[in-house]
Amino acid sequence: MHRRKYAVIGGDMRNIYLAELLKKDYQYVEIYGFDKSGKPWASKNSPLDIILGEAQVIVGGIPLTTSDGYLSTPFSEKKTHIDEVIEKAPRNSLLIAGKIPEGVESRFAQKGVKCIDILEREELAVLNAVPTAEGTVCILIEELPITLMDSRILIVGYGRIGKILAKMLQGLGSEVWVAARKYSDIAWIEAQGLKPVPISQLARYVSDMDAIVNTVPALVITKEILEKTRSGCFLLDLASAPGGIDFKAAEESGFKVKWSLGIPGKVAPLTAGDIIRRTIYNIIEEEWGGH
Repeated sequence: MHRRKYAVIGGDMRNIYLAELLKKDYQYVEIYGFDKSGKPWASKNSPLDIILGEAQVIVGGIPLTTSDGYLSTPFSEKKTHIDEVIEKAPRNSLLIAGKIPEGVESRFAQKGVKCIDILEREELAVLNAVPTAEGTVCILIEELPITLMDSRILIVGYGRIGKILAKMLQGLGSEVWVAARKYSDIAWIEAQGLKPVPISQLARYVSDMDAIVNTVPALVITKEILEKTRSGCFLLDLASAPGGIDFKAAEESGFKVKWSLGIPGKVAPLTAGDIIRRTIYNIIEEEWGGH
């Protein structure tokens, strides 16, 4: 494994653990934007040009920036505009982060910095499905007034998260229904001993559920669906924006509804940090032919 300089600039607890894991791999690691993290080793606040100087790999947060163009640094009171990072990033370095704005990526490219959005990596998404599913189970335990054993839970979507969550809930004794669009997914759901629901017929199945968990990033739990949903059913959305539940209609109808994003970083930040580390090494292998 080649020893490289990594600059971890901002992000949440996942990136704090990532920095620790990289150090354990004997990498040279500088960090920025974690002075309020509570970690003594992360409290130093070196200037950004020192942090970025000669860095071969720059790792940002998920997302890289806030909506107003500042580096995402939830563990620091210091605000750093992304323009400063672009200005000081070394030429020929690699920037790896999540949700990199298109305009920002093009400006980094002009500086000779290649940007890779880590959220587009399939291995990251698959591995993150496990802590996401575990975190979802925790939320359901906290929010439902009944045990998961013998509860009736409908999962909308049979992608990475849907598959793992369904098996977890099945193992805990829940009666698990899964809504999907593809005929092949319907067949697999049935083959796994789960109860299949064609998504076009969703309205026929929501009247007797204790919880509905959506994983589809498009509106599927509409006002019309909610009108047929059992009163007291807990609604949980795991999908990225814009989500899949009509939140306004749900709240107006008196449903308890929750939108939970970034679960891996909240419930299992060390695991999530290790998943990021492994994904970064894969990226470096592809880009430079070795760790």
